[in-house]
Amino acid sequence: MTPLVVRHGRTLPGIGGLLGGLAVLLVISTARAETAPLVGSWWDARGHAVTNDQALDRLRDAPVILLGEVHDSEAIHRRQVELFDAFDGPLVLALEQLDRGGGGRIDRLNAGRFENGRARAHAGGFDFEGWGWQHYGPLFDWATEHGVPLWPLNLSREKAMAVAIADDAGWRDELDADARAWIDSIAPTLSLPDAQQRGLVEVLEQSHCQAIPPAMSSRMVRAQVARDVLMAEAIMAARESFPAHQIVAVMGNQHARLDRGVGYWLARVAEKRRPEVLSVGMVPLNHLSDPPGADDAFDLRLIMPAVSRPDPCAPDRAAEDGK
Repeated sequence: MTPLVVRHGRTLPGIGGLLGGLAVLLVISTARAETAPLVGSWWDARGHAVTNDQALDRLRDAPVILLGEVHDSEAIHRRQVELFDAFDGPLVLALEQLDRGGGGRIDRLNAGRFENGRARAHAGGFDFEGWGWQHYGPLFDWATEHGVPLWPLNLSREKAMAVAIADDAGWRDELDADARAWIDSIAPTLSLPDAQQRGLVEVLEQSHCQAIPPAMSSRMVRAQVARDVLMAEAIMAARESFPAHQIVAVMGNQHARLDRGVGYWLARVAEKRRPEVLSVGMVPLNHLSDPPGADDAFDLRLIMPAVSRPDPCAPDRAAEDGK
């Protein structure tokens, strides 16, 4: 999930961490006790239960997988590695947790041998404190042990911040020519259709306890869309570099959505280049307000154990933050 995230209690600099509250927003809902057996179950977009074997068959057949997550769920990260072990063919592991940095960074990640995953993460510019090595170390270790290529996806938080705070036209000056050209091809205004735009604004405002000025909400959405559009571009570049590999893109659940995230923008790539995409939401139990029903955000949802965090909008927490 996260665009300009608030990760593990650390608020990013600037306008309240910008999009960081996306990771925190869903904490507010509380799962009912009778839904506990849902943990570990798979559900399709129609709200129908899917067996584990059926889900794995769909995963193995998809050229591109958007694997949504909640960043600080250790249960989700353990399950990701189990899923990777179940794949049959060669993979590229594309990560929101690595910032785009041109071909040099990609070469550093994939050239030669590394002593361990930590050394490889360091070569790729991984933010050990911000993302949390305790969460992502197993992914880097697995990829390094199995010789799996890694691919950076994310627009850096500094660039995303600059896009968010720029005036209506100035954001273009914050991006390089290739990024601008890609954006112009599918999202020249860095905005979504009205319904999706309103939905994302609502998510942002709720995640910031309804404390964001309306003008800032639209700029924060612009940064979120910039990240999603450029992650779609990075996935296409990985496909071109590794045409015989499946691309498994690990990203926050908000990014992985088909209705307004990376999946939405991949669907707008020219028909002759458009890959078949499978979007998977790995959803903690307490992020469900009801048992799973129809949901067009993901092709598949895997229900995971609850993630517990303090409510950032609770009065006592707000008073503490204001000190």
